[in-house]
Amino acid sequence: MTHRERVSLSIRHQQPDRPPKGEIMIDPDFLAVAEPALPERHAATVRVVERFDLDIISEDLLRPEPQRVGTSAHGRPIFQDCWGVRYEYAQDGLHYCEYLVPAPAAADAFHFPNAAIYSAANLTRYKQATDRSIWSIVGGVFDNLLPLIGFDNVMFWSLEAPQALATLAERAAHFNADLAELSAQAGADVILVADDIAYNSGTFISPQIMREVFFPQFTWLVREIKRRTKLPVFMHTDGNLNAVLDDIVACGFDGLQSLQPSAGMDIRAIKQRYGARLCLMGNLDLDYLLPHGTPEEIEAHVRALARDVAPGGGWILSTCNTLARMVPVANAAAMYRGVDLPAAR
Repeated sequence: MTHRERVSLSIRHQQPDRPPKGEIMIDPDFLAVAEPALPERHAATVRVVERFDLDIISEDLLRPEPQRVGTSAHGRPIFQDCWGVRYEYAQDGLHYCEYLVPAPAAADAFHFPNAAIYSAANLTRYKQATDRSIWSIVGGVFDNLLPLIGFDNVMFWSLEAPQALATLAERAAHFNADLAELSAQAGADVILVADDIAYNSGTFISPQIMREVFFPQFTWLVREIKRRTKLPVFMHTDGNLNAVLDDIVACGFDGLQSLQPSAGMDIRAIKQRYGARLCLMGNLDLDYLLPHGTPEEIEAHVRALARDVAPGGGWILSTCNTLARMVPVANAAAMYRGVDLPAAR
């Protein structure tokens, strides 16, 4: 069975020869530790995927490099990205210099960039170099608003100016549908909508406002991607999604990635309730198990998980986020090895 066939069967809730395995991202710092002799990211990614016998390679599209446009009052370089967002890097991370949509009244005047300035050449390169399932990461309708208006303003506007948020979310949906179409033309097999909407305790804003403002745009985005590309569409979001799982299913997503156990996401219960409608991907703990557990503990955990959620397809093994630097290479190997053992099948 090929890697692409294995992934496709599981997405369609059919039983592959073993559970598929892969990540939505392999951290460059992990690549540097795992393959120090291969500094070029493409080569290192292919080598790690082959080393762990992963079935998936997942990548963002390439966007134009940010340009330096000045110096801040703190003496730090100011950069501007292709959206027009200006920012600087401080010791505690990235700081936005100003928001492009500073008030609700400015929402109508803002337009997303043309998706044609992005490139899917990296997807084509992986497609030509490997027989893996190629997943393209695009944005959604919530996260993309944060650099434009700021997280705090999303909270305020959700109560005071929901129509302005809906306007921006609609435009984000159109932009990301264009990116998905570009991805499909480059050979992508699956589209992954990456859009964090939740804390560990629940959604960032109330489920009711999510239903009024954002889920209608998610629904349009998923339908439009499928109309244009005929590809499966997954959603990635961390956090506790229990209050909105019905909504995510209703949007038409084929799968859900993360299923963060430390946020109360019980994959066994979710598989029992939604297993016929969602392909589940993830649930391997990044708080303790993968960074600090022993390879033996990890193998045993994966075998037990596979016994419970792999039957009938509809599950892809991965971490609950990305393959991060904090995961020792030996522990990553143990995780992926767990579904290769006869007891896991």
